[in-house]
Amino acid sequence: MSRNKFNLKLPLDEGNSQNEELINILPSYQMYRNTISKNLTPTIEDLRLEPPIYDQLHQSFQSAPTSPEPELDDNEETILENAHRLKRLTSLNKEVAKLLRVTIHLTKNIGRPGEAYNIIDPLSVEYKQGDPIYGIVLITNNSSHPIPFDMFSVQLEGVLSFGNSNSTLVDQSLHTSTFLTMFDFNASWNDGFLDRLKSDHNNPYRADPLSSFDSSDNTYYHLDPKKVFQPGVTYKKFFAFVMPERLLENGCQSSLIKHLQVPPTLGISKSETISSLRHKWKGEAESKKYASITNDLSFTDASISYAVSARVIGRANSYKQLLNGNHGNQLLGLDEYVVANEDYVYTRMIPVTQPVFVLNRNMINQEARLLYNALIENIKQKLALGKEMSQQGHGLVPFSSNGSEAETNLHPTSSSVELSKMRQMYKAKKMDDSKVYEVFYPIKKKPVFGASKVAGMLALSTPKKEYVMEYVSPPGYTNRTATTLHIPLDIVYINDKRSSPPEFRSISVELVSLTAKSKKHPIPIVIHPEMLFENKNKGTSPSQDNFDVLTIKRFQNYALQLSKLMKEVPDLEVDPDMIKSIKGLAGLTTKYVHLKVQNVTFTSRGNTYPSVNSVSWEKQVVNSETTKEKFEDVKYVKQLVITADMGSLEVRPMRLTDFCLVPDFQHCLIARIYYLKIDVRLQNSEKISLRVPVILQRSK
Repeated sequence: MSRNKFNLKLPLDEGNSQNEELINILPSYQMYRNTISKNLTPTIEDLRLEPPIYDQLHQSFQSAPTSPEPELDDNEETILENAHRLKRLTSLNKEVAKLLRVTIHLTKNIGRPGEAYNIIDPLSVEYKQGDPIYGIVLITNNSSHPIPFDMFSVQLEGVLSFGNSNSTLVDQSLHTSTFLTMFDFNASWNDGFLDRLKSDHNNPYRADPLSSFDSSDNTYYHLDPKKVFQPGVTYKKFFAFVMPERLLENGCQSSLIKHLQVPPTLGISKSETISSLRHKWKGEAESKKYASITNDLSFTDASISYAVSARVIGRANSYKQLLNGNHGNQLLGLDEYVVANEDYVYTRMIPVTQPVFVLNRNMINQEARLLYNALIENIKQKLALGKEMSQQGHGLVPFSSNGSEAETNLHPTSSSVELSKMRQMYKAKKMDDSKVYEVFYPIKKKPVFGASKVAGMLALSTPKKEYVMEYVSPPGYTNRTATTLHIPLDIVYINDKRSSPPEFRSISVELVSLTAKSKKHPIPIVIHPEMLFENKNKGTSPSQDNFDVLTIKRFQNYALQLSKLMKEVPDLEVDPDMIKSIKGLAGLTTKYVHLKVQNVTFTSRGNTYPSVNSVSWEKQVVNSETTKEKFEDVKYVKQLVITADMGSLEVRPMRLTDFCLVPDFQHCLIARIYYLKIDVRLQNSEKISLRVPVILQRSK
């Protein structure tokens, strides 16, 4: 584990006077080795033993020489990275939790010795970047003998967990990724007697825990340097964290700035559920709420959680007396680390959208499009090269550019010619294609005999922009007013046969929540709107215009083609990064949730209408010509502004209203994206869908 995986320095908020009293700690190498990088394999070091006398020391020099201890490799396993895998003493004997009690409390202000502290509900606040998290950890030895430990750590962790949808609640997650670890050196055990506040004046070389007695609550606020908890003593450790503005740069292999933003609390964390069940197993009153307070439309087996943790870790064979009886025999002789006891406090994190993203959103999307198009072009070139090498290997010669194939017998039909002509008439007087989202739909009439014919063309268009919704907190928090969106929509009907325009059954608006996850391969690029939908009718159902079809299936096809070519042509060299990128997009799993907007009204020319049919068509004559003839065509136009009350959302088809929409975000392994789906339904029940992107953000 590399040192830069941890936020070692406390990022102080200069606007907070309380934070200015805290002292940042830049750990020494020895302190770093004894805490953050402490190896998972126990060493012979034991501070509870007296140092050897001179004669013993002199004899030890006469022993055989030993090799120096190797430097810690970045890939070497450490205790902190594997704490969730260690055995728990409380699972063998729940009485251990009563003998060695560990509890965490969040407080309103910075804790100071001799002062009363105001405990707060951890889930009474939705934290954002820059918010401080203050609290205390109480460790009480209720036994009659000293309890040793090798490590006591207090951390703020952000964890992404993936499980199995078929597993039970008590099963550990199959895969976890810790994207945030903040280590409090003052709260954790270390071999220095350090100052925490500017008003402190400790001697860092002489730690005397007896001098740290706090008579206000009969606790000691320094741990014993010999790494023991004395019987009948309660130790109190103050901690302070500040939610970081962003994640460390090494958190994303592709160095995508959007992937380095702090993600929101999402889903139901199995670790949080297991922690709650452990409290009940220990016989403790469990009144804690879950950080994911309500349904946030995520996967059942994926979660993002934030928690302050405190763990007492020691050698298994040193806790035989604490376990008592037959339970101790299960650990007798084991030289491995175990968790003697621990506590977690889960918090709810809802990040604020930073101004840099608001100002540069278009640039970020443009860069994402360029990278995505470049990736596709490189893949196509590699596939073309592989096919050419395969043909040459089989003695086949590719067709020349002028073509040696027989001419195709496929010719455009009269209906397609008519439709193409109508599109040209529509585009003659409209905005630039790059500035609008649009979809075309042919209106067909079926005669009594023969095939159906195109009678006209219906076009829907709206300006190309991203609509912004404000995050609304669940009940119990300081809430914000739901956003009302105003969406311009032009409906154009063109028919050179002078037939009357169609009538509509309804126009409805849905918010689509898309969650995408990858358990193994990171998402290589920022997902942008062009990857989500095309707004094109290609003879397929409108439901096929989505991320699964346009992106995931495309890269699954690339993966199959490339895999086949690499087997057929061993000499085909493929960049490993290209393979990772293809796997990252081809292996995504998605979940779509459709939320219908209940309150929708229509405005046209300053008047409000309850339905689209109440808005009259405006007849316009279009004059156009070709090199051979002139045309005088008629088109009918409805120019609307759809007013959608986003506070009236309802999950379909269950008609649920108890949910919470977290801000959109993108991480290397999981993403939440939103877009609007406007459905125009004709009298014959045919449906035309137009999609536009939506940004859901917390602004303050």
